[in-house]
Amino acid sequence: MGADWIMDRDRDADLRFDFARDLLCAADANGYFTSLNGGWERLLGWTVEELMARPLLDFVHPADRDRTLEETAKVAGRGEPVVHFENRCRARGGEWRWLRWSARSDGQAWFAVVIDITERKDTEARLRALLTDDHLLAYTQPILDQRRRSVAQEELLVRLRGSRGGDEVIAPADFLPDVERCGLIGVVDRWMVAQGVALAARGRRAEVNLSARSIGDQGLAAELEETIARSGASAENLIFEITETAAIEHLDEARDFADRLTRLGCRFALDDFGTGFGSLTYLRRLPVGYLKIDTSFVTGLASSREDRAMVRGIVAIARELGVLTVAEGIEDAATLGLLRDYGVDYVQGYLIGPPVPLT
Repeated sequence: MGADWIMDRDRDADLRFDFARDLLCAADANGYFTSLNGGWERLLGWTVEELMARPLLDFVHPADRDRTLEETAKVAGRGEPVVHFENRCRARGGEWRWLRWSARSDGQAWFAVVIDITERKDTEARLRALLTDDHLLAYTQPILDQRRRSVAQEELLVRLRGSRGGDEVIAPADFLPDVERCGLIGVVDRWMVAQGVALAARGRRAEVNLSARSIGDQGLAAELEETIARSGASAENLIFEITETAAIEHLDEARDFADRLTRLGCRFALDDFGTGFGSLTYLRRLPVGYLKIDTSFVTGLASSREDRAMVRGIVAIARELGVLTVAEGIEDAATLGLLRDYGVDYVQGYLIGPPVPLT
């Protein structure tokens, strides 16, 4: 058995297999366990002898039994590997635990590594209840054109209204990591894109952030093409932001996504630019209109010679490529003055204007 099936390939650290915590098992073609590690007793409360005395399906939630039977038949009957199959198993106390299975067969028996994902599933259910029109909020922050000394466009930023009601507003850092882990970021991206399209249709130039998962989503790209095509000339008012890191790691998907939408008149911005400065060859392959300089180079600009050199270097690269620059995180006049001297085209931050609810 290769290590590729023993280690859960989910990127989230909390879903990586832990030999001290998680579950190993072997089973025969009839669906009876033949070997179990101690994690099963700790998680479900049944003894190893009790678990081995009955077929696996006896412990599976009734709603999941048909799918479980299909998946185990693939492994035991046809020798096909099963990766990341999920079902619920009953613990001794009566509660149900969500398990994620990856299994293979050696031709005589099948072997699996299993991870308890109950906590993640509970989090996902809570988030699904919150990621709706009643709770999602769009905030807007102005972006100033330094040459014209006027607001040229605005970035849309997501917030979440708390479940307790009232005026509680949850910051992105407090919910987006869980949204990403649960695979629900597409729900947020689609909702924010809808806000951006509506804003663009009213003649306001809007920047909308997209996740790495969404730039590889062919369905979302098709939806956007259809929606933007219907909006006509307002497509030129839409700017989609992806982080530099996401662009580098998903270069082919990012280029395809950007090409499809720039043909309609939309523009693209690379956010957090400078953090993935290992190679700049990817810039030749992306139809980028803006480089948004990472805030880590802006906040210490007045006191850091290295940051000043980095910002000047980014501006020089952008000019050579015919790309506009945006500096984020500006909170004082000294930093704003330096950015003006360096020729940064657009500026954004609390000094220019804080994020406020979109009206």
